[in-house]
Amino acid sequence: MIGMNEIRAALDGSWLLLRNRPEGMAFFDQSLQGFWRSFQVVFLLIPVFLLSGQIEKQGYFSENVYHPEAFPDGAYWTAQLLGLGVDWIALPIILAALAAPIGISNRYVPFIVARNWTSLLASVPFLITYSLFMLGIIPLGIMVLLSLTSLVVVLWYRFLVARIALQATISLAVGIVILDFLLSLVIAQIVTIFWQV
Repeated sequence: MIGMNEIRAALDGSWLLLRNRPEGMAFFDQSLQGFWRSFQVVFLLIPVFLLSGQIEKQGYFSENVYHPEAFPDGAYWTAQLLGLGVDWIALPIILAALAAPIGISNRYVPFIVARNWTSLLASVPFLITYSLFMLGIIPLGIMVLLSLTSLVVVLWYRFLVARIALQATISLAVGIVILDFLLSLVIAQIVTIFWQV
């Protein structure tokens, strides 16, 4: 299990990477054990996952796609949970297969560790935005605008992490960020189809 000391250190490293400071990598456990342990970060992302899912549900209700009493809660949350798991491991699996051909074998483990841990810091803007919306502090339009802004910032952050952790060229870092983003979009679409069947 990951402890508070490791979480604090990883957040410090994540903040440094956000500021484009390569020394942030030293704050992550880049051992093989640290690699596998970094996948447990997904459990820390559950609050954002739940808020996002709840907001999506409200969208279906407000657009009269579903009546609240007829909504398939079980299928919906099962599909969302499976989607989260698949999305979390899809990029690491694909990059593991591509690591040798694209020349990142020696930096694969540090990158995945950094990618997993920086997801925690990257989730903060979304957590704040979704919370403000759920509390009725901001309207739907502002929430969408803030979410899109957060997405742009997070994509830039992902680029910095790829560039630093992989010591990659700009084109390779951009390609990995695009791959990650497209995978998430495809998985989200499959999840939607799955629970609506």
